[in-house]
Amino acid sequence: MQPTSTPFFGRGVRAAAALGVLAGLVAVTGCSDGAASPRPRESAHGTTHQGSDVGEEIPPVAGIPVISGVRSLVLPIEPYLVTDRQMSAVLRAREVLVAPCMRRFGFAWPDPDPGPGRGDSGGMPPGMKNAANMDRRYGITDPALAARHGYHFAPDAGQRTTKESPATQPDADAMAILTGRAADGTPAPSRYHGLPVPEGGCQGQATARLTGGRPLGNDPLAGEINIVSYQKSRADPRVRAVFRAWSACMQKRGYSYAAPTDAPGKDPRFTGPAPTPQEIALAEADVACKRQTNVIGVWFTVDTAYQRRMMASKGPELARAKDAIRARTANAARVLNGDR
Repeated sequence: MQPTSTPFFGRGVRAAAALGVLAGLVAVTGCSDGAASPRPRESAHGTTHQGSDVGEEIPPVAGIPVISGVRSLVLPIEPYLVTDRQMSAVLRAREVLVAPCMRRFGFAWPDPDPGPGRGDSGGMPPGMKNAANMDRRYGITDPALAARHGYHFAPDAGQRTTKESPATQPDADAMAILTGRAADGTPAPSRYHGLPVPEGGCQGQATARLTGGRPLGNDPLAGEINIVSYQKSRADPRVRAVFRAWSACMQKRGYSYAAPTDAPGKDPRFTGPAPTPQEIALAEADVACKRQTNVIGVWFTVDTAYQRRMMASKGPELARAKDAIRARTANAARVLNGDR
């Protein structure tokens, strides 16, 4: 569930579609697009983490509600994060713009397949249904899914499959023109077949048109707040206390885990293609103990408190992040509606 220090973003990405190389490259050329993280700042409490003014004191909370599920939960930072649906539209618009650019350089580059269905997540990890990944942010929390799939993700009903195409495995020249980088990491040639190569290749050019030069993924500050609040809340004494209560509950059921972030971790018994009876039994116990000890209520409340404190002095910066999401989403919609 939570083997690392950042929110759980899935244990495997869906197989790439015929033009999936474009969506897949977002991990290395899109989500960061060269944007640097903000530098640490000095505050009254010393140097903060990446300029988000976390501070050292734990934030107070007015009360801890009892929460059994995450379906209706929304963290304060979510309106400032890119959702999977928004990213799907932007990536798809980028594919639409990339195809004619690649063909201008002589590559047999097909147009994207017909638009994704309502359930399609556009190449995002399965199970990641919103920007903060609430479905798995606090581990598995749905008893019905635990009983059916254990810790595995439920199959994505909107997942599409496509046939192989020439663009699935681009050659070295095509990759250089696509990304603006040769295979050895050096810049692509400034001209190819007599035509000037755009900065960042066809993909960089398309990204710049959609985002106006801003990062393709989350705004660095918003993304940082989302991750740091998770890290801080996970280490918060109130959350550690409820972890101990959860651990005692699990112990009574025959399982020895110090925290829900340890179960199942990297246990090889739970990494196969389908859940085993042992995995399902553990997942059911995990969810039951979360509900019995109010893990979600405590963790979400503390997580929210950290986010609110970090966001309190960042109104203008976050407003710009929200405006950037609106702009790129509108640009993507125009491209997908035929404005090339």
